[in-house]
Amino acid sequence: MPIKTILLHMANDDAHAGRLAVAAALAKRFSAHVQVLYIATPVSMPAGATGRAASYGFMAEATAIAHENAEKVEQEVRAALDGLPYDWAVEEGDHVELLAERASYADLVIVAQSAAVRAGERISLHHIPDRLPLETATPVLVLPPAQPVGAPIGRHALIAWKNSRESARAVRAAMPFLETAESVTVVTVEPLGQRTNDAAALSDWLHRHGIAARPQSVIGSAGEVGDTILSCCADQGADLLVMGAYGHSRLRELVLGGATRKVLEGLALPALMAH
Repeated sequence: MPIKTILLHMANDDAHAGRLAVAAALAKRFSAHVQVLYIATPVSMPAGATGRAASYGFMAEATAIAHENAEKVEQEVRAALDGLPYDWAVEEGDHVELLAERASYADLVIVAQSAAVRAGERISLHHIPDRLPLETATPVLVLPPAQPVGAPIGRHALIAWKNSRESARAVRAAMPFLETAESVTVVTVEPLGQRTNDAAALSDWLHRHGIAARPQSVIGSAGEVGDTILSCCADQGADLLVMGAYGHSRLRELVLGGATRKVLEGLALPALMAH
């Protein structure tokens, strides 16, 4: 399905300009409408703000500052999306819940992975890249903490393939990127002594859609799948990772699978994920 509506997560954080630049570039590329959702609730808090009173005080002050900065951020949005169709909304609440509510009316959601900080500096309050792909059927484009402005996305795509519903959804969601990619590699990570034809089978399917994909099978143990995927991305100079987001139901709460968690922790390139 073509990408015609992009839901962009905006907040009063250091990475919002990078997300905006990517949304603008993709909106031009796909002739898409951008739904900009600015959430004033803080995305993180200092680790030192312990205790209910301190936490509440920080949240109230940070939310007020975010509302004060909303006009400035809206001006940035207006300049970046000049000539493109978009709408702007300001909300308060849980970032994942608010994004998931609106994601049903979008073809792609853009969020960013939190920048790594020294131990004890800040605490993430929402874990947006971890939770959102498991909360919505809409594909989520997770940007790395430092996505270079103007860097291409999808010129060299790598598909981390597993014959599963999640992977199949991710590949189908990525078709608008894959159809114009210069190179597409399908990687399967297989245990020692076990070989499948899965990478070749998906490559054949993509070939019939006019996508010249190259299959590749690599050996890796169960605990190394995430590291192996990231290593393959680095070796091949990929600028887009396509993969399923896996979770486990634990006490009625979805928890990330090991490979998905490892990839998000070490993410150095945009990743299109679907659950």
